[in-house]
Amino acid sequence: MELSAKSRLLFDRFIHGIGLQHWLPAERPPGEATTEFLPNFCSGEVLFNVAVVAEMLAIVINLIIPRNFLSPTVLQDLLLISLFIQWVALAGTAVLCYTRKYLNRLPRLRALAMAYLLLLLTTFVVSECTIWLLWALGRLTTIRPAWYIDFHILNLTISAIINGLLLRLFLAKHELTQRTLSEAQAKLQALQSRIRPHFVFNSMNIIAALTRSAPQKAEAAIEDMADLFRMMLSQDEYLVPVKNEIDVAKKYLALEALRLDNRLTVNWDIGKFPRKTVMPVLTLQPLLENAIRYGIEELPTGGAVDVRLWEENEKIYIRISNPLPKTKAKQAKLSPGQSLGNIRQRFQSHYGELASLQSSEEDGRFIITVVLPTRGDNP
Repeated sequence: MELSAKSRLLFDRFIHGIGLQHWLPAERPPGEATTEFLPNFCSGEVLFNVAVVAEMLAIVINLIIPRNFLSPTVLQDLLLISLFIQWVALAGTAVLCYTRKYLNRLPRLRALAMAYLLLLLTTFVVSECTIWLLWALGRLTTIRPAWYIDFHILNLTISAIINGLLLRLFLAKHELTQRTLSEAQAKLQALQSRIRPHFVFNSMNIIAALTRSAPQKAEAAIEDMADLFRMMLSQDEYLVPVKNEIDVAKKYLALEALRLDNRLTVNWDIGKFPRKTVMPVLTLQPLLENAIRYGIEELPTGGAVDVRLWEENEKIYIRISNPLPKTKAKQAKLSPGQSLGNIRQRFQSHYGELASLQSSEEDGRFIITVVLPTRGDNP
C-alpha cells in the first residue's frame, strides 16, 4: 500500500525541507552567565555580608578606642559605633544597588572607579549628616566642632581601606560565579547536543522501519511526528511547563507504540501541578526511551511501562518502571542504569544537589525515580 500524497509531502518536508539544525530549537540554558561587571548589590546575600563585616569593624573599633570616649559604658559605645558604621555600610550598598545598571554600561575600569568614589562620597555624606543630627539633638554646640576635619579624615581613610577590600572580594566572587555558570552552560549544551539529535534520529528510524512493513502506521507516525516537532519548535526555552513535557512524551510514545505494535502499554498516573511548575525540556522522553529500549524491546510479549508524576513539598517526583527480561542479551553492551549517566549530569548541571536520579530493580522491574525542584532557579 502506497503512502498518500499528503503523507509523502510531510515526510519530504521532514527530510529535505528543514535542515536538522532548524529542528533543534536554540535553547538558552538556565543560569546563563551575564556580562555585567559589577555584582548585584541588591541581593540578600550581599546585604548580609556587608552587615556582618560592618559589625565586625564596629567591634574592633570599640576595642581600640579609649574608654569614656563616647559614653560611660562599653555597650553604649558599641551601640553608637555600630549604628554609625551600619548606616554608612548599608547606605553605600543601597547607592551601588541603585546605580549598578548605569555603572555596568561603563568600561570596567571606569565603572570600578565610579563605584569606589560613590562609596567614599556616601561615607562623607553620612558623616556630615551625623554631625548635623548631633547638633540638632543638642549634643553639639556647633556644626563645626574642633574635631570636624579629623572626624572626616578618619572616616574616609577607614572607608577607603574597607570598601576597597570589599569591592575586590565581591568582584572576585562575582567573576568566579560567572565563570562557573559559563562552564556549566557549556557542559549542559554538550549534554543537550547528545540527547536531542539522538531523539530526532530515533524518531526518523521508527518511520523508516514502518514505511515498507506498515504504510498506514507510517502515515500516522508522520502526522504524529509533525505535531511533535511543531510542539518542540515552539519551545525555545530550556524550562517548560510540566504539561508541555507530558504532551511531548505522549507524542513520542505514540510513535513507539506504532513501531512495537501491541507490545507496549503505558499506564499514566499524573498528579496536579501548580501552573508555574517547570522542568527541563525533554526530561521524560529519554527516560521513557530508556524503559522501552532495555525493557519492552527485549521482551517478546512486551509489557507495561508505569509513569507516575506528582508534586510534593515544592518538588517534582517522577517514577518510571518497566519490566526487565529474565536473561540479558549477550550483545547488550550497556545496562539501563549506565545509559542514564547523561540525563543525571544534565539535571545536576542545572539544579546541582537539589536534583537526583536514582535507579533500582524490584520484583523484575527496573525503576527510575527523579526528584526536581518545582522552580527553575539555580541553587
